[in-house]
Amino acid sequence: MIMTDNKNNEIILCKGIKMDRNYENVLSYSESDMVTLCRNNKIYEADNYTFIEKANNKIVISHPYSGAMYANYVAFRNPRFGNKWIFAWVTDVKLINIGSTEITFDVDVWSTWYSSFVVGQAFIEREHVSDDTIGKHTIPEGLETGEYISQISNNTTTSPVLTNMYYLSDVVIVAGVTTIGFTYAIPTTAQQSEYNGVYSGLYYLAFKTPYDFNKYLDEVHQNISDDNIACLFVCPTSMTGLTSSDWDNTTFDFEFAFIPTSTSESNIGNITYTKADHLDNDYVPVNKKLLAFPYCFLNVTNNVGSITDYHYELFNGNTCDFNLRGSIGVGCSIKMYPLDYSVKGTGSSTLGNKLHAIDAGKLPTCTWLNDAFTNWLTSQAVNIPLNIGSSITQIGTGMASGQVGGVLGGFNGILGQVATIYEHSLQPPISKGGTNQGDLNFAQRSTFNIYPMSIKKEYAEVIDKYFSRFGYKVNEVKTPNLNSRTKFNFIKVGGMDELISGDIPANDLEKINEICRKGVTIFHDYTTFGNYTQTNSIVTP
Repeated sequence: MIMTDNKNNEIILCKGIKMDRNYENVLSYSESDMVTLCRNNKIYEADNYTFIEKANNKIVISHPYSGAMYANYVAFRNPRFGNKWIFAWVTDVKLINIGSTEITFDVDVWSTWYSSFVVGQAFIEREHVSDDTIGKHTIPEGLETGEYISQISNNTTTSPVLTNMYYLSDVVIVAGVTTIGFTYAIPTTAQQSEYNGVYSGLYYLAFKTPYDFNKYLDEVHQNISDDNIACLFVCPTSMTGLTSSDWDNTTFDFEFAFIPTSTSESNIGNITYTKADHLDNDYVPVNKKLLAFPYCFLNVTNNVGSITDYHYELFNGNTCDFNLRGSIGVGCSIKMYPLDYSVKGTGSSTLGNKLHAIDAGKLPTCTWLNDAFTNWLTSQAVNIPLNIGSSITQIGTGMASGQVGGVLGGFNGILGQVATIYEHSLQPPISKGGTNQGDLNFAQRSTFNIYPMSIKKEYAEVIDKYFSRFGYKVNEVKTPNLNSRTKFNFIKVGGMDELISGDIPANDLEKINEICRKGVTIFHDYTTFGNYTQTNSIVTP
């Protein structure tokens, strides 16, 4: 159809307009802003034009081809189209005659109808978020992260509360006996012999140094048998509950203490680790999602096979806090619990603390030498003198009565006793106790090691730029953020959802919704159009 009514016709022919015909990038400009943009880049402007062929998207203007040939964008309006401005790309320019040029155009449906958008709710796959708090956005992205590395400069190894150890001996006490075998009374607080709320038939003696235990062992050898010693193991000082007043260093020439009884586990102490604010090689990401799992996290190992990853974002507060608790026993039982650590999907920090605890490896048990001869000699301290005395009496009686058999029997008894003593003296010392005292982890005091892990800087930079360009995966039915950033917003609608409605022709409306389904970057300033590297901060409410 050829139209000749030129009342209130207006046209602006432009060049150098860098609008994207593929709708990868669009503008959030109102109709008046678009008109101003076109006028600022015009080749030709007129308040009327003679011909419009709407069916084929053609306009004939009274302007030489030599000037119009550089046009790439056009804005026009006509009362027959509702007096609305139409914005379009110039797809072809043809010479009609010396003073006339034919313009073929393709309507820019986004810019033409943007002021008429009614934005609803839809399933939003990706967008630039309006709140980039660390840990708020953790939907998996499915991106290649490469190998993880440990930020060694920030490495925290074993807790200081585990660096000092006492040597604990299980002492077997015969029922009814109230001493440890050599004139030392058991404290009344130890009579119950209950540790961690569980009855024990053993009593724990603590020694500060191996020297102290060796001296104690000497006393045991001289007075009783070291069969009364059930075990020897190491224990963190912080688990014993001992104070300076509990130690005895005056009764004997060694220092020792009875371990107080307890009804619950020992609170060893806390470890605090600062949350990560950078990645490998001090790289500080623009997008805070990179400061959460799987891009960085704490890796904790007990150095004997158990490894647990702790996510920074699941710790409430600004630090990652752990509590160590333990119970006294052979090898000691020690656990490290995260504090205020939310279980994924529940938000329960109390449950998270329990479910994500990690056990320490067993601490070493020690060895000592059992002097078998001394133990036997001590245990026969009454029998040997009596046997020898009896044999001497037998000799005297035999000599007095002239009975040779009695004399010989007495001598044989003495010789037999001496032979028995000699036979036991030939027995070598016997090694008793554990066999893992050479444990390397214990030698390094590395009960737990905490390693801050992150992806390499190379991968971090690539992912950071990707987030800056395309935002985060959100997978949520919502009203998207179209203007939450200062420079541009990316949105992508999932499925066949329709996000935009309004007084828009049906065909154009479908094109607009298809643009949103494909994914589109909405720029807010034409002067930086297409620049993805610019600082794109969140708009302050």
